[in-house]
Amino acid sequence: MTLDSIRDQFLEIARNLHAPAKCARFNTSAQHDGSPHVECTNGEFNYVVTERGNEFERRKTNDPQELLFWLVSDLTWELALEWELRHRIPGEDFRRQLFRKDIELITQINPEWARRKREKYEKILGEYPFNNRNA
Repeated sequence: MTLDSIRDQFLEIARNLHAPAKCARFNTSAQHDGSPHVECTNGEFNYVVTERGNEFERRKTNDPQELLFWLVSDLTWELALEWELRHRIPGEDFRRQLFRKDIELITQINPEWARRKREKYEKILGEYPFNNRNA
């Protein structure tokens, strides 16, 4: 699978989620603004995050579906963040709605990806439980 075919799949998913253009970016070169870009070298896909000329994260995989998961996961997270800000409930830990919306969005794309995210959030909450203020 090529970066072009992964890009096409990603953009189709973004359209299905009604993601605004600012969220549905598929960069193949560093933007240095904290957003990820993807590279393909010798059949290996790299997911790279840079900001102000510094590399902060690099994940590598030979599996194009894993790369797509990383990209879609970022997309649903960003969409969920924007949604949560518009629907915030005073006194409630903002993560309640954020995590729920993120899982809801990614479930529309791939239930297995949703399971992975749910497990990630359960692990986070095991260490840092919800904390409702004034609730």
